[in-house]
Amino acid sequence: MDKVNRQSVAKKIDHDVNLKTRYRFWTISLATLLTLIAAGIGLLLFGYYQGIDTIDRINPFLSYEVGYTKLPSSSEISPRNKKTDGYWTAWFTDSPMGNEWTKLTLTTGENPGLKDPYVMAYHKGSFVKEARIVPRTYLSKAYVSNLKGLETLLKTKSTPDYKLFQHQIHVSDTIQDLSVE
Repeated sequence: MDKVNRQSVAKKIDHDVNLKTRYRFWTISLATLLTLIAAGIGLLLFGYYQGIDTIDRINPFLSYEVGYTKLPSSSEISPRNKKTDGYWTAWFTDSPMGNEWTKLTLTTGENPGLKDPYVMAYHKGSFVKEARIVPRTYLSKAYVSNLKGLETLLKTKSTPDYKLFQHQIHVSDTIQDLSVE
């Protein structure tokens, strides 16, 4: 009887050790998986808020949007500009309501001779997939009004909102409200 009890206790201990090993494996695996997921989401958020186009390109939580801005001067966007290699940065309005703005860095080449040129950018966060120079008639009056409001706001450098637009990559404020105040 004593021998049977010892064997059953030994089997129970062996079974408990096996379960403990299995639980430890699954706990470590689950913790590692959750840590990797949290680090991945953190990396995607970091890339979005810092405007890193390489990270935004692979971010599955962002969707492509179309943004518009006024084409800068020829000297600023020229591919022959050694300082910038033709890349330039501007605020693009992503919504006709004027409440979604993204600062994009891109290259378009020079104006093909349009009288009042604007730029249309197809982008995902800070990643610009395609950019085209379009005439003013291509845009609605709401987009043009928003861009003029932003220009007015940025010319008034003493407002706190000016600093917001200097240091942010994405802004969700209505420009007309900010420039009127």
